[in-house]
This record gives sequence, structure tokens and C-alpha cells, in this order.
Amino acid sequence: MFAGLPGIGVGTLFYVLIALCMPIVELVHVARGTSSVARWRRIGYQWFNAVSIIASIMFAERVLLWVLGQAGPESLNPARLLNHELVMRAPRSILAAPITASILLLAGVLLIAEALHVMNAVRRARAAQPERAFPDEALDSSPGN
Repeated sequence: MFAGLPGIGVGTLFYVLIALCMPIVELVHVARGTSSVARWRRIGYQWFNAVSIIASIMFAERVLLWVLGQAGPESLNPARLLNHELVMRAPRSILAAPITASILLLAGVLLIAEALHVMNAVRRARAAQPERAFPDEALDSSPGN
């Protein structure tokens, strides 16, 4: 989607968000008594990877801004969409537009996936209902009548 800007795509964004949420979800397993040291080791490893990705993107942005002489292009950030005054207070970032686009794309993909999941559940529920032999209730011999 954005050539030359690795690490800020939808897949990486999804991975980072999931990895950062892993400790919170694991606390539920701790409360149930199903957690283990091996699980916490894996969570720590994934969390370290996610934080490393975030740090490397932040470092790459600072290097790019330094190379450009701190005169990077004006970014498209979420603040611009809400209020023009917020833009003046928001930090200038050359990666804000691609990250914003990735967040919006990920939100759209997750929304569509959930909508298809609900539609599939409704379709299965309708298919599970027995078909009535007679549309008129007087002739219906189902057990409820």
C-alpha cells in the first residue's frame, strides 16, 4: 500500500495491537488459574517484539526528519479530521498519514469480518429452523399447536 514504509502496514498494526493486549487477556487466565510461566514467557517475547517494532518506526521517522532537515511534509493526522486547531498542536510526522490509513483500513477489515460473521450466524440459524409443511397455522401439526 505504501511502498518504502515497511512496518506500518495493516498486518504489522494488527500484530502490534494484539501483542500489546496479550498481558491483559492473560490476566483473565490468571484469575481462572489456567495461566503458566511458559505462557507468560511467550507473552513477554511477543510484547518485546511489538515494542521493538514501535521503537524502530519512531527511530526511522526521526532519522527521516533529520535527513529532510526537519522540514518534512505536512502530515495528515487524525487531529486534522477533528479540528483544525488541534493540527497546530499535533506533532509533525511524515508517517502519520500512512499510519492513519492503516488504522482506518484495519478498522474497515475488522468491521467487514464481523458483519460477515453475524450474517453467517443468521443464515445458519434460519437454515436450522424446520420448514413448515403448511403455511396456514390451522393445518400445522407441529408440537407447539
